[in-house]
Amino acid sequence: MGMFYYKISLLITVLFFLGCSTPQPQSSSADSFAKNAIMINYSSSKDLNLYDNEAHVTPLVVYQLNDINAFNTLKKDKDGIIKLLSADKFDKSVMSVSKFFIRPNSKKQIFLDRASGAKWVCLVAGYYDMQVEKSTLIYPIPSYSLLKFYESEQKQTFVKIDLYFDKSTLEKREE
Repeated sequence: MGMFYYKISLLITVLFFLGCSTPQPQSSSADSFAKNAIMINYSSSKDLNLYDNEAHVTPLVVYQLNDINAFNTLKKDKDGIIKLLSADKFDKSVMSVSKFFIRPNSKKQIFLDRASGAKWVCLVAGYYDMQVEKSTLIYPIPSYSLLKFYESEQKQTFVKIDLYFDKSTLEKREE
């Protein structure tokens, strides 16, 4: 009887190691497109983008990137911010770009599809009185691991961004 359990244990061990050593194709949904997976809630000051004692509309550009190095380089100075506000694909890291116009004294919700391959949501706001360090925000697209018997799969989650457009700065809103 002892030999029987030994053979069964040996068989299970061999099957386990064979299963672990066989390369499995990785299908990752962390890089996949998702409809309405990014929600931006915002409100704006009645003195938004004040110039010549009048409030003005402010452009907001939303980038979805797979790498933030080029974005981080551009956001360091006024010329870089101006380039980012053009809403062009400035680099191969840009998976998607969208442009919106924020009105003074408004409150709204924007839904965006998550682009395939996107790992970061980067925001740029354009103000007359541009303060470079307060014109951009970066949000990672969170993911979690889903463990299966033979493989691990990354899944991305819904991204919720709360913003406040002050007189001359873009701010994270804490709720």
